Amino acid sequence: MSRYSKKVLVSLALASSLSLSAMAGAMAEEKAAAAVPETKAPVINVIPAGKSEMVSTITVNGTIVPRQEVAVGTDVAGLLVLELNADQGDVVKEGDILARLDKSALQIQLAQIDAQRAQADASISQSEAQIVDAEIAVRQAMEALERARALSSKGINSKMELDNATNAHDSANARLNTARQALVATQSQLQLVAAQKRDVLLRLEKADVKAPTAGVVLSRNALLGGIVSFNAGPLFRIARDAQFEVAANIPEVDLPRLKEGMPVSVRVSGMEEPVSGRVRLISPEINASSRLGSVKITLEKNPAIRPGNFARAVVELTRRDGINVPLSAVVYHGRTALVQVVKDGVIESRTVELGIRNDRAVEVLKGLAEGEEVVARAGTFVANGDRVTPVRVTDEATGAIK
Repeated sequence: MSRYSKKVLVSLALASSLSLSAMAGAMAEEKAAAAVPETKAPVINVIPAGKSEMVSTITVNGTIVPRQEVAVGTDVAGLLVLELNADQGDVVKEGDILARLDKSALQIQLAQIDAQRAQADASISQSEAQIVDAEIAVRQAMEALERARALSSKGINSKMELDNATNAHDSANARLNTARQALVATQSQLQLVAAQKRDVLLRLEKADVKAPTAGVVLSRNALLGGIVSFNAGPLFRIARDAQFEVAANIPEVDLPRLKEGMPVSVRVSGMEEPVSGRVRLISPEINASSRLGSVKITLEKNPAIRPGNFARAVVELTRRDGINVPLSAVVYHGRTALVQVVKDGVIESRTVELGIRNDRAVEVLKGLAEGEEVVARAGTFVANGDRVTPVRVTDEATGAIK
């Protein structure tokens, strides 16, 4: 074999060896790649941003009180309570007689006044008759005086006779004035008797203690056989028109959020169903020591409501349609609110502006569109830029799954 042939054989052997080595390396790489499993993106629960009605509320605690309490009593003191027609809890109408007092003493006074009135009427008649007599006497005295003057001018009468006629005329006028003054005095006495009679009649009317308004009797302090006195206080207390309201105190920071007329749902202690109401009055003043302001909430009529009941009132501040996500879908970096949006399988941490919130969801005012998918429990397992496999759920309480 020639030297050239030997060189060719050696070259072919080397080439074959290199080719076999390359094939072995490639097969080894393939086997190694097959041995390492492919990395799979983690599964994460997502929920679409929905649009629904959101309601902003504030809860206040208070006590049921009458909207307007009426004290019922009488200024006729010293009378005995003979009859009671109403008790605590009774519903009464305006004008109903709640209690009757003993009128016998007042009726005696009325009889005495009627007798004084008859006496005054007789005195007036007598005075009027005396005036008539006095007027006749004055006229007669005047006629006698004129005759005396005529005779005196002719020198027939003496001066003494003229003086006597003048004095008689003056005396008659004096008696007439006295009779007239007596009539005026008797008429004044008659007016006094009439005023006394009106007073007794008024006291007789007040002896029947009547309800000044319709409502429910809150308390009864009158006792059968008791003596009414000025210092005893009201005999009855009535809740006018059976209207009740919630009296509550709220912090000063929440007071500006309230407005008169806002709807309220009130849970009254002992009642299963809530009672509807509205904000009626907001105090213009804050208590300097407690930093609280008072609020009055009117309630719909309900026979089960009792003054003194504890009440929890939920005041509706705002109601509007808006995009919202579960509370668990929001994370905070300082004061900045973020949601984790899943777009094309990649996590995007997005800053959002929040609005109304309740116990389950929060409104997103800016930064999120309806239908975009967000991580149901944000910040739990993934961060911005992570690739994930989204799984849509409806329960915002679920989290991520590796």
